[in-house]
Order: sequence, then C-alpha cells, then structure tokens
Amino acid sequence: MTRQERAVRTREALIEAAADLFDRDGQEVTSLAAVTAKAQVSAGALYFHFATKADLADAVTRTALSRLRQITGAPAPTPADTNGHATGNGSGSGNENEGGDGSRNGGGGGSGWGGDARTQAARGVRGERAAAPPARGPAAAAGGARGDRVGEVQQLIDTTHVLVRGLADDVVLRAGFALDRSGGQRPARERPVGEGPAGRAAGKGGTGGERPGRWPEVGGSLRGVWSGWVHETLAAAGTRGALAPGVSPGDAAAVVVAATVGFEVLGAQDPLWLAPHRLTRFWTLLLPALVPPPARETLHPDGSPAAH
Repeated sequence: MTRQERAVRTREALIEAAADLFDRDGQEVTSLAAVTAKAQVSAGALYFHFATKADLADAVTRTALSRLRQITGAPAPTPADTNGHATGNGSGSGNENEGGDGSRNGGGGGSGWGGDARTQAARGVRGERAAAPPARGPAAAAGGARGDRVGEVQQLIDTTHVLVRGLADDVVLRAGFALDRSGGQRPARERPVGEGPAGRAAGKGGTGGERPGRWPEVGGSLRGVWSGWVHETLAAAGTRGALAPGVSPGDAAAVVVAATVGFEVLGAQDPLWLAPHRLTRFWTLLLPALVPPPARETLHPDGSPAAH
C-alpha cells in the first residue's frame, strides 16, 4: 500500500468513525479522542487531515452530500460553490507518514453502504435485504437516461425508496442529514420556482397562474439538494403531462419533501420510520391524487425493479 493510499484510508476511517459517534452521541459531546480511538488511528493522523472537530463535521456532511448526489444523480457544485470549503488541513505533524494532496481535498470518500444496527431494527420484521445505491439514480439503473425508461413519477418513487434505505443503512448519510438539521452546513442559495436547477419551468403542467415561490438551488445543504431535485423532477413530470389535471408540481413537491424529510427526522429517533413499508404506504395514499388513473395503474408504490 502506497503512502497516499494509506492516507486516503485513514481519512475515510476518521469520517466513518466520526459519523458513527455523531449519530450515536451527537456532535457536541463527541470528542476527537473518541474519534481516533474508534478509527484506531493516532491523534497526529487525525490532525494531519482535520485541524478541528468542525472540519471533521464538515467532511462528514460533504461526504453525505456526495452520497446523496449519487442517489439522485444531481450535479456536483461548481468550483465557485466550493471555494474556501476544503476539508483538508495540510498542516499536520511532520512525523505522520500521511502524504498526498489528493487525500486531503474534498469530502466524497468513504464506503459506508453496509448495514448497521439500525438496518436490522428497520427491517427485522420483513427481512428486506440491503441494496447499494445506483451510480446515477434509479433511471440510470434501468438502463436509460432520466425519464427514458422510467417515467419521472416512478423515478421519484424509486429514489425516495433508495434514500430511505440509505438513511437506514449508511451512518454517514444519516449523520450528514443530522448535521444539516442542526445547521452544520451552509444554507443553499435559492432561486424562483419558475426556474429549476436545470432551467426547466416549474409551473407548466400544473394549475394555471401558479404564484412564484422558491426552492433551494442544487449545491447547498443536503435538504437543499433533495428539495431542488424533487421540485425539478415533478416539474418535468408536469411539463410532460404526467400529473393529474389541476395538480401543481410545486405543491406536490412540497408534500413529497415534507414527508421524506419527516421520515428522516422521525427515523433518527425510531428506526421503524425508515422501514420500506412506511414509504410504500405513503405513496399508496398520495398517488391517487398525483397522477391520473391510467398512469397510476402502471406505477409501483413499493419501487420498481430498477430501485431494488
């Protein structure tokens, strides 16, 4: 193993250990000594990568954000969005044999898609198996581009299932959302609802005369990325005529975002909220109001094969 490979593994181990302790005990009470003990690395190795606990928490959040973008297929932020937010320290002890600039930049490293104790709690009754996230969202897993073989509404259903499974399985994703909830990540910039992250008009396909609103732009907080992606996906569905007459894409997106964020918040206290059947019941209730009957009969509220 090269020195740079060893440095990358050390950094990933620190992020995983910090996420696990933040998730279990909270960021405020977690000490750096506890993180090094759990990661089984020296204090010098930790300070080589992270100067403060805030830097370590930022790395956890950014790694979670990278994993969320894997789930949604949302674009990564431009260099202008990330200037001044590198998590690397680069001022560590000269005695620490951890080299290579590539090991200290960004926040997307780490594995962490295996199950943990919450996975068994959330799935123990029904015995669902863990699933790795798709590389570019459920539509890509189906073999086509966005909306090619999986319509926008089914893509949205599938992605919510992948997200909720990730929150049950992946402690880094879960800790990132918790840090985001406590204000650990800078807030997303906002843009009018009339213009989505990909330049799509959000009001088409819904009720006429939809009043301007706002949604977070992709590139900010985890909730901002999630909210922006849900709005964009439902706006595309509305433009294509996939929503029921009179359904506002913006209103529908608000319901989906509120429900899924609610599952995340409640799941932090009771992992049964992250059980797949809870989300399936939500979609079973929502779909009759969201899509017309012919299209509804082709949808899978429990997720299509592309999402499993």
